Amino acid sequence: MEKGGRGGEVFLRKLEDLTMRLEKRFGDLRGKMEMVPSPEAPLEDIGGLGAAKREIQGLSFALRNPELHQRWGTTPPKGILLYGPPGTGKTLLAKALASLAQTVFYHLRIPNIISKWHADSGEVIQEVFALVKEAGRGILFLDEVDALALDRGSEETRGASRRLVNTILENLDELKAYDQILVVASTNRPDAVDPALISPGRIDRLIEVPLPGSEDKRQILEIHQRKAERIAGRRLFQGLDYDSILARTVKMTGSDLAEVIRRTLEEKVRLEGSGGPAELVTTEDILREIENYRRIKEVVEKIRYGQYL
Repeated sequence: MEKGGRGGEVFLRKLEDLTMRLEKRFGDLRGKMEMVPSPEAPLEDIGGLGAAKREIQGLSFALRNPELHQRWGTTPPKGILLYGPPGTGKTLLAKALASLAQTVFYHLRIPNIISKWHADSGEVIQEVFALVKEAGRGILFLDEVDALALDRGSEETRGASRRLVNTILENLDELKAYDQILVVASTNRPDAVDPALISPGRIDRLIEVPLPGSEDKRQILEIHQRKAERIAGRRLFQGLDYDSILARTVKMTGSDLAEVIRRTLEEKVRLEGSGGPAELVTTEDILREIENYRRIKEVVEKIRYGQYL
């Protein structure tokens, strides 16, 4: 959504009205729905993922300048599916697309919507689709779309999933008349996505968001290093031995690396707050936090699968 202007102000009021109406009827939307006009999410703040970022940039042209596709005798996709392991940057890419396109980002967390509202979930989605179509522009992000799998949960939950899938399918078919609306779905389990959703003309552009390679990880670490120093307004890190660090990050995702940096800096806060020495972050500091974080993740996995008893 272009910033400023009377039209933008009117639409923002409509967005606020919809939020208030939904909350009045269905309760607190936090953790289930989020509507952000033109999120600040620069594509360059995402490390690695070169192929995925190129596709995202191309899709932003389709939303901002749909006439470009007409000039080349083609049409942009109406829906894309970002798929890959947890923590690889799917949500970041979706937000970056909305940022590049300068449009509203509607973030719908499908598992929470189904578990909270059951039979009313289709009506909630219908309201959001109606607002997006009225605006004529927007990105609708269906987070964890595999939660719509019809073989999950109770009979009531499966029924709600079926109604929600049908609502989404009907609206996807109607979006063919809108040049500047794009549905973006994400999943960690592409095998569990309802096949009807990814049929031609619907969410039919698949973009892989894989685990980062070594060079990607280095970019991610450098991005979070620069971000922390920008916030602090000073240097925080000594010269880091990235080769040593990267050798200890096998199977780690971008979100894992971000958390390692956060925990490393948090330890510096603890040291300074307790009156101890808090020198600049060293390679050894990060290596130590990587090992601590690995142990924590192992415990989390055991708890998740009922093995930590």
